Amino acid sequence: MKSNNLILSSTTIAIALGVASMASAEQRLAFIPGVGGDAYYGSVQCGIEAAAKAGGATVETQAPKSFDPAAQIPILETMIAKKPSAIIIAPTDSKALFAPLKKAADQGIKVVLVDTTLEDPSIAVSEVSSDNVEAGRVAGAELIKLLGDKKGSVLTVNLSPGVTTTDDREKGFADAVKAAGQKYLEQQFSNNSVQKADQIVSASLLSNPDLVGIFSTAAFNTEGAVAALRAAGKTKEVSIVGFNANPPGIEQLKKGQVFAQVVLKPYDEGKSAGEQALNALNGKPVEKKILTGSVVATKDNLGSTEVAKYLYSFTCPAE
Repeated sequence: MKSNNLILSSTTIAIALGVASMASAEQRLAFIPGVGGDAYYGSVQCGIEAAAKAGGATVETQAPKSFDPAAQIPILETMIAKKPSAIIIAPTDSKALFAPLKKAADQGIKVVLVDTTLEDPSIAVSEVSSDNVEAGRVAGAELIKLLGDKKGSVLTVNLSPGVTTTDDREKGFADAVKAAGQKYLEQQFSNNSVQKADQIVSASLLSNPDLVGIFSTAAFNTEGAVAALRAAGKTKEVSIVGFNANPPGIEQLKKGQVFAQVVLKPYDEGKSAGEQALNALNGKPVEKKILTGSVVATKDNLGSTEVAKYLYSFTCPAE
């Protein structure tokens, strides 16, 4: 394993990788994740760097301090001014990022969307993301399996409206729990705030004493839900299924605070995104849309190879 300093908020990391021809050396990839300090995007960056190294390109990364278009757009505009060969970005809003990314595309900069996408992705040469609808169905199936014959209310704590990945996760989850006959309380939005997620779950426990399950679409939501259940003494009565294979999410599994975490494959996403960017730059065939899969982590299977290799990390695997 090799350890890199990855994704420091509002910090530029320029990495020259490999020995390249003059033409390849001019290929500069810019990566803008959804937020800094998140091991998920650390794994995405590792994948992009691996693709860049293989193609003799360079990578420059800048990350916003919060998952917010108001924080991400100025970084994008700064990157565009540097005129990279391609921009790989996880849009923090499906509408707000369209105009600045169109500006980049109009200047001849190749745009690749990774993890999240746009309402109109036509300006991008490729979209690479997890199949989040299917991953949401997987989360729903895991919760239904755990509950067995136990009936009651089920709640989703979601991120923010307009984030394509988490919207899709909720859709898949809702389909699964409704099909199983559980009472679905629909979704509430935390705006990626631990405190707000805590408040949502605390209020739901009071208004719905039959609450038996919570689906969290993102890491901060899970942290808030865990805190609310602990404060109410309901950790054993209400089960949480989350989407967080960051180190804190794994600790939640080990401590029994969360029943399962759906684990995506961000390294694979990043590597595919980097490869498609380079294909577009080199006149090679480009896949317009790539979907990666997911696995489910529980306390019992954390040590399995199939799960362990996909846990999110700032440490890049050796290629």
